[in-house]
Amino acid sequence: MPSRRALAAASSMLLLLGGLVAVSGPSQAAAPHARIYGYVTDASGKAARTMTVRLFRSGADDKSWTYLRKDDVSSSGIYELPTDGPGRYHLQVVERRPAYDTRSNARVPDVPVNVGTTAVVKNISVRRGGAIGGTVKVRVKSRGKYRSKAAASASIRAVSDDGQIYEVAANRSGQYAMGGLPRNNYRVFAYDKQGRRVGTGKLVRGVKLGKYRQVSFVLRTRPAAYKGFLTTGGTLAKGSVTVTAVNRRTGEYWVRKISRGALSLTGLTPGSYVLTVPDTAGYFGRTLTLPSLRAGQTRRPNVNLPTRAGTFTGQVVDATSGNPIPNISVRLTDSSGKVQQELPASSTGTFSIGGTLRAQSGVTVTIFAYDKIGEHYYLPRSFSGLQIADNQTLDLNTISGDTLPNGTKVIRLQRKPIETPTPTPTTPAPTTPVPTTSVPTTPEA
Repeated sequence: MPSRRALAAASSMLLLLGGLVAVSGPSQAAAPHARIYGYVTDASGKAARTMTVRLFRSGADDKSWTYLRKDDVSSSGIYELPTDGPGRYHLQVVERRPAYDTRSNARVPDVPVNVGTTAVVKNISVRRGGAIGGTVKVRVKSRGKYRSKAAASASIRAVSDDGQIYEVAANRSGQYAMGGLPRNNYRVFAYDKQGRRVGTGKLVRGVKLGKYRQVSFVLRTRPAAYKGFLTTGGTLAKGSVTVTAVNRRTGEYWVRKISRGALSLTGLTPGSYVLTVPDTAGYFGRTLTLPSLRAGQTRRPNVNLPTRAGTFTGQVVDATSGNPIPNISVRLTDSSGKVQQELPASSTGTFSIGGTLRAQSGVTVTIFAYDKIGEHYYLPRSFSGLQIADNQTLDLNTISGDTLPNGTKVIRLQRKPIETPTPTPTTPAPTTPVPTTSVPTTPEA
């Protein structure tokens, strides 16, 4: 699960690139639980109706958060968010106005809230953020002479000391503005959209709320690039993964999506970069230093993820019929008892679970059904005390010791006995005897 700093950085970039995007998928609709609500007001006490409040649930260590949902502040300044039950939560308050609007309020990155069984009122105050703005020009050679011209649509990125990322684009005249900045120090970078030149980052110290700072650029340096490959286990990586590259000297911060193993980072300021690749496709990620770049240079590094996370596999069948049980649930629990993964088996009862845990002992795999599958309910079955090891696949069919008539090793699940309701004993209702009247006999004559 991502750290608080990573969540904040990613969410800042997404917000300022054009809209509020969930950092991680929102949870299903919450059951009726205690709610968090209150007013969001600006420095003058008026409703801050351009703000949005986002809700995160805290992890056990309070260092990792899970995004749940959001609510736009109403015209009267009210927000209301349902929780997922008692626990510790965190609120973030972010601006909906464009990033270039210098009237924007500064985001409030963390409002911790402890929730019990009753509603919690949490009023929040926001203030107009700091702003950075200026012009971006690019120095180009024309007819043997250098001249500076407006860098139309240039990209400007600011990274705060705590890892928050803000990004805007300049207009046709190379003018830009970046508002809503919290009080902090910022390293600001500028990039020519056409990729002709890049600029040296500028450190802007002590940005204050409600204050404007002038920061302009003349882009002179030819950009550099990395164009190589990302492999897993020595073969070209499949799917896509988002990597992070940070300039070791300037702190220049790049986030790039890598698809089908094509590692491409272009438009870079010269220098050496630290590349972080997260876990992907069942392989553990890594952080490494890439070769240093000179102005205009392209290097072609190959980055390999050599270590695959351990997995467990198997096929689940009905103990009576021997037929596969489709879509039955499989759960992986680590040595501390925390559920790490849960997924359904295939239509033929086969499964492969894991690909996320580091090597450890005391792991448990549980196979169970939430409801009836086909015509039957099934008793759960657990394999506990398992050892998960890097680059290893453990076949639970072998551990189970169950064999079909054709010799195939499987995991048999017993059907749950059908519970027949015990009839309620009944006491027969007393009967009232019907009185009989003797009919007198008439003596024979």
